[in-house]
Amino acid sequence: MTGISKSDAEVVRRAYAALAADDMHELEQCFAHDAVWHEPGSNVYSGVLVGWPEIRDAFLALQGPLSHGTLRTELVDIAVAEKYVVAVHRLTGEHHGLTLDSTSYDIVAVARRRIQEVWATHSKQSEVDAFWA
Repeated sequence: MTGISKSDAEVVRRAYAALAADDMHELEQCFAHDAVWHEPGSNVYSGVLVGWPEIRDAFLALQGPLSHGTLRTELVDIAVAEKYVVAVHRLTGEHHGLTLDSTSYDIVAVARRRIQEVWATHSKQSEVDAFWA
């Protein structure tokens, strides 16, 4: 991976827009088939997910149903660096008497105009863990 471009950042923007619209087909177009997602914490989603099917089925597709449709991911900003795109977003949701409101960021590696790898970080990891407990 050398030199992230504006079009690489656009792939990340498209991915967030597709996630907000619950458009898994468009989201799939943004990810490499062998993509890797690193999710921190101690919750049902924590760990490393390998491949688009696992990222989709064991993570992204379950967030809506497990949060009873309340989870929202709002893209706040994108920074383009030499090797990565950094996406700052806000996670909000409510269920089982818990409220989630965490500024989070994903460090995203893009290759061949597809998301290849994501390292997620949450400002309120304990709140994220409790929400998904």
